[in-house]
Formats: sequence, structure tokens, C-alpha cells
Amino acid sequence: MITQQAESVRAHRERPIAEAAADRWQAMVRLKSPSHSQRARGLCTRVLHRIQRSFDASQVLETLEAATDGEVYLVGGTIRRGLLDGTGYGDLDFMVPNGDNRAFEALDALHVPFVLNRTLHRKYQWNGLRVELFQPSTFYRGFPDVTSAIHYFDLRVNALALHVGSRRIIDPFGIVSSPTRIADPGINWPRWADMPSLEVAVLAIRFMRIMYEHSELTISSADANRLRREVVPILNESEWGAVCDRFPRGKEAFIRALDALVIDRTRP
Repeated sequence: MITQQAESVRAHRERPIAEAAADRWQAMVRLKSPSHSQRARGLCTRVLHRIQRSFDASQVLETLEAATDGEVYLVGGTIRRGLLDGTGYGDLDFMVPNGDNRAFEALDALHVPFVLNRTLHRKYQWNGLRVELFQPSTFYRGFPDVTSAIHYFDLRVNALALHVGSRRIIDPFGIVSSPTRIADPGINWPRWADMPSLEVAVLAIRFMRIMYEHSELTISSADANRLRREVVPILNESEWGAVCDRFPRGKEAFIRALDALVIDRTRP
């Protein structure tokens, strides 16, 4: 009996660190979001588990949560990959409420280096991980709060945020609450129509990258027609030199690739 108890204690102590950390995150999700929908809770759990498996990402999250008392939102590709069960891992993107500089001050106090990206947002380099941090007021034309800012994101599958303090998913388009399987990226046309030609090229390249990353996604015939009728002419007139680092093969090659993708991934 004593031997069995000793073996049980030893086995518990030798549980992998990642497994124990995952249990801790899952308990936090259950505790902080008891009324959240099951699908949203599952998304939150997957995202936090993904972060916890990366030493750098987990340290960034803990730093920002402590600095802001949890008043920080995780947005971008990390949420999308959790939603679509993607396996890749990319940068971390965070948004904080307007006028709240605590997250910036915390990273600056740790002397984390940063550069300004093309939209003048700070992109920090935490060891090998890139971390973008911004406020709604600095996101393109400027917004009063996080929800209205993510409502302006390029695709509906990108228009999600995880409020770190409450472990709740912000979902202005109802993507997570939908009972059906997510099969469409949901092109947010008001955002695309509002952009100058350079930004349309950036959005189109990112759209292509996401469609390749998530091969299960397809688009409607209406969206396919709008891509051909509205986006391709803008790409033809764009100055490709400004985005050649994103697609070095050139404008003509990209338009051919986009057309091939549209043909292949349009639902009947």
C-alpha cells in the first residue's frame, strides 16, 4: 500500500511541465468563463494551450496580463488558427484600450527592442517571437474601442479577440457562435473597399496566404466575382515594388496565382 502511494506521488511529480501548465490554463478558462458558449470556451482553451506550449509566448502573455490587470486583447492569426484547428504558429498580436499605455511601459521597462511597422504600430522582438502591440485609435482610420476595431479586420475569421483577463472571446460577426462548420474566410468587403491600392495588394496577399494555410476554406461565387471584378483591376494598377517583399515573383505572377485559387476554391 505504501509502495503504491509512493508510486502515485512520484508519477504526479513527474508529469510533464507542459501537461501541468495546460491543466492550469484549462482550469482558468473554466473558472473565468462559466457562461461562455461551449464553442467559445473550446476556442479559448486551444489558443491558451498553444501559447503555453511556447516558452516565449507564455512569458509575453504573463507579462502583459500582469502589467494591465488582464485588460489586454489577443487578436490576429493565433485566434484564427485556434478557430480553424491550424497547426502553424506565428507572431502574437495584442490590442489594448485607447489611452492605456501599461503594456507598452512594461515591455519598455524590460528593454524589449521594437521597430515601427508600415502602420506605425510597435513590433517588439521578444527573443525569437515578434509581438505587435497597438490601440484601436491607431488602427487605420481610428476606432473608439477594441470591438469596433476588430469589426474592421480584413476577414471575418480574423475578426476575433480574446480578452485575457476574463478569458472571453469577442466575436462581432458571430463566427464562433454559428452552429455550422466554418468553411468560408468571410471577406469583409467594407474594409477592402476603404483601402488604397497598396493596402488592397497587402490584403490580397494575406488572403492568399490564409487560404493556403487553411485548405478547407472556400469562397462563394459572389465573392469570387468581386475578387475578379473589383480587386484584380486594383492590383493591375498597383505599384508592386512596395509589396515585392511579400510576393517577390511580381504582380503578374500573383494575379495568375489568385485567379487559379479562385477557380479551385469557389463553392458550386
